[in-house]
Amino acid sequence: MSDVMASLPLMLKHLRLGSIKDHWQPLADKAVAEHWRPEQYLRELCALELASREDKRLQRYLKEATLPPGKQLGSFNFDVVTGVTNPHISQLINQPDWVKRGDNLLLFGASGIGKTHLASSIGYGLIEAGIRVKFVAATTLVQSLQRAKEALRLSDALSRLDKYAVLIIDDLGYVRKTEQESSVLFELIAHRYERHSLIITSNQDFEHWDKLFEDTIMTVAAIDRLVHHATILQCMGESYRRKASLKKQTA
Repeated sequence: MSDVMASLPLMLKHLRLGSIKDHWQPLADKAVAEHWRPEQYLRELCALELASREDKRLQRYLKEATLPPGKQLGSFNFDVVTGVTNPHISQLINQPDWVKRGDNLLLFGASGIGKTHLASSIGYGLIEAGIRVKFVAATTLVQSLQRAKEALRLSDALSRLDKYAVLIIDDLGYVRKTEQESSVLFELIAHRYERHSLIITSNQDFEHWDKLFEDTIMTVAAIDRLVHHATILQCMGESYRRKASLKKQTA
């Protein structure tokens, strides 16, 4: 028995069964005391290991997603925004078939009405469903891709983003209209078209997207790929940042 006590933790560690390694002995004592059958003891051990791995996976997905902290669905005030409802956003989270199809979600509206919060809340919900998500500001993403293109590594950079089923691009309207940035942004959209989903927030409607891309042909081609399989939400309301500022000044 002493040989088993000494060797079993080492074998479990080698097999990377960390949760079983930590709990097999106390659970064995409980199994003996409650007269469990061997298969019940084994089932409980496996359940502990699976739960531990699921929790670690969730924490890993949350860390790599770089979502803004605190912007979950429960903290969003739908009373101050029109064009979007809690049931609709909840449906996008709870029925993520659109992600499997590589569909897109486009959120339009003025600055400060909560587009980023909504996109982030969807990201948090999808992660809980086991879907890998990445949140990034549009200017940061485009500049990163531009550097990759200059180093002749754009294809590799786009492929690395493929591990994320959903890529959230925040504040697309702030991307500068230069030939280099327009080019890599279009290549990203084309690369993910009908393969992986994009969630895009923008304070500029499509009619103003000629400010983002180099020419009309590229603008039309980008929009065509984005809207082909997409849900488009037009958010309307007063800027919460402006209201908070006015409230502070009044106080």
